[in-house]
Amino acid sequence: MKFLSRLLVFVAALTSVCFAQTGTVTFYSGNLPAKDALKTAIVPAGTEPFSGWLFDGDEKLARARIGRFMTFHITPGPHSFSATYRSDKPGTAIVHINVEADHHYCVRLSAKYANYYVVPLSSVSGRIDEVPCQKAFQEAGTIRPLETKHVEPAARGELVVSTSFPKED
Repeated sequence: MKFLSRLLVFVAALTSVCFAQTGTVTFYSGNLPAKDALKTAIVPAGTEPFSGWLFDGDEKLARARIGRFMTFHITPGPHSFSATYRSDKPGTAIVHINVEADHHYCVRLSAKYANYYVVPLSSVSGRIDEVPCQKAFQEAGTIRPLETKHVEPAARGELVVSTSFPKED
């Protein structure tokens, strides 16, 4: 009986330590104001907000949308996050982050484009960059949280439900 009670205490302690030991990563894609949409139509190349798939290694996390953010609790260790327009495999736009417990990271999702109206050939590719969270908070402005239905079911347990973009202290 004594062994069983010690085992239960050990398992409870181990479980609480494992859940508490995560890092937090906020991904966001800015808004596209009307003036910027017009610029996108006439400028031959540039960047714009991203709408596509977000991966952590080979694991699909969510379908990112323009003007939305999402925050996840991520296990510590090295991670390769990618942004792509394909839903079946990770993209080539990758940011490597060695997530540390109790740290907060911010990642901007954007798209690089070449406008086919100006340039005969067009292309669009995802872009992903780690940015200081203070800068991310300033860039985020009034963006809203991503709806849970756009987060992969396997990743919903790590999703932080929030109505406002997290501000770095």
